[in-house]
Amino acid sequence: FALSEEEYVEFSKVNQDRIVGTKAEVATIYDVATGQKLTTFNPRISNQYTRNRATFSPGDEFVLSDGVLWDVSSGKEIHKFDKLNQTLSGVFHPNGLEVISNTEVWDLRTFHLLRTVSTLDQCQVIFSPNGDTIYTVTLEQETEDDHSYDSSFKTLDAFDYSSIATFDVKKNVYSLSCNKYDTQIAVVENQGMFDDVQESLVRLYDVGRRRDDEDDGEEEDDDDDLEGSEDGSASPSASEDEQQGGDENANDGNNEDPQGGGGDSPNASEANASDSDEEAVISVSGSSDIEVDIDALEDLLFG
Repeated sequence: FALSEEEYVEFSKVNQDRIVGTKAEVATIYDVATGQKLTTFNPRISNQYTRNRATFSPGDEFVLSDGVLWDVSSGKEIHKFDKLNQTLSGVFHPNGLEVISNTEVWDLRTFHLLRTVSTLDQCQVIFSPNGDTIYTVTLEQETEDDHSYDSSFKTLDAFDYSSIATFDVKKNVYSLSCNKYDTQIAVVENQGMFDDVQESLVRLYDVGRRRDDEDDGEEEDDDDDLEGSEDGSASPSASEDEQQGGDENANDGNNEDPQGGGGDSPNASEANASDSDEEAVISVSGSSDIEVDIDALEDLLFG
């Protein structure tokens, strides 16, 4: 079935058996198996957020749309949050106890304002799969002559909202997504705008690698290579194409090393996840110069 009328869609969180679609201030839940409309949420008085995107709560019992909290089972309005910005209607925290609407963090148990986080102003909020880290990407900014994106993304602690680091990638950051294992993030970067896009690529970053860990790993690899050459034995190697691809990724990573604004500088490395409970650090895994159709990508990401 088609959802051509919707401007943005996302799956339910628990079983992914439902889809919630958004068009202006109206949110609609669909059954994935049949395509049937299950519930429609239409506020009595719209908050008129310019980027309203309906979303399910972590347990799928609530929907947040246009700054209004809805009960999924009854279809009734539970609470309408104060509108303190013109753009973002809000997202649920993975802990299920808070709603983040632009810079405001609201308590779902009391509906009181818990705190204001200025770092989140006009930012898309993406939580890591384990819910302990927030990634932020600045939304498209309208200027007098054009539209622009920021060239960096930020990381925050999802428990106390303290800043961890800022990473400048030197290009416009269009979007960001985490893999389900919490080991890598993909960042869509481009140069130029709209009809004048000069270059678009998706760059992969490792999560949790530190410089000293990488240096130790490289030394061990060098020792292994040396021992192998001394005894005349050859270690298993990747195919020629894989080796060339690895060399290209390594070169790209070394040439375009982002600088962290609040932590260690990221470094080119192989994909790996750290089990340490220390502060998370992101390091560059290398880039692939993949051309991206921005219009098609925007349709895929934002409906």
